[in-house]
Formats: sequence, C-alpha cells, structure tokens
Amino acid sequence: MSSEALRSQLRALIDEMSVALDQQRWRRMPGLHQQVMAVFAEYEAQESSALQLQQTKEMLHDAFGSLIERRESRAALLKKRMSEHQSNKEGMLAYSMVNLFTEQE
Repeated sequence: MSSEALRSQLRALIDEMSVALDQQRWRRMPGLHQQVMAVFAEYEAQESSALQLQQTKEMLHDAFGSLIERRESRAALLKKRMSEHQSNKEGMLAYSMVNLFTEQE
C-alpha cells in the first residue's frame, strides 16, 4: 500500500474514533487505537520523506489531543450530572423523611 493510501487510512481511523466518541461507543476506542498504531507503524516504515512523516505525526498528535480533550470534557460533564443526581436523590430522601415525620405527629 502506498504511503498516501496509508495516510488516508489513518485519517479514516481517526474519523471513526471521533464518531465512536460522539456515539459513546467506548469499547471501540482501544481497538481503533491499536489499528491506528499498526497503520502508522507501516506508514513510518514506508515513508521516505522526513517532512511528510513529521506532518503525519503532527496530524495524529493534534487528532489525539482533540479526542482526549473531548473525552475529558464529557467525563467532567458526566461527573457533574452524577453529582447533581446524587444530591437530588439525597434531597428527595430528606424531603420524604420530613413528610414521614410530619405525618406521624
């Protein structure tokens, strides 16, 4: 496979990772990451241009940075929602206990 075809395959795999992240298909991410690394290893062995190799490394670095940033922001949002859910649940429990005590009087 030509180095340009391998670069295209790398872009396609990064796009798949982005879609998996958007669809919250977390289990696909490790497999896609392994595929990216395998294709990159093949690309690195074939690429004769140091400039092209550097550009591809930068593209992958930026893409992974973006994926990590998006994943971390979603994890923070999920943590916030879980915290709100927990506090609402505790509030509901306290409210129902107050109702129970006032009914007993």
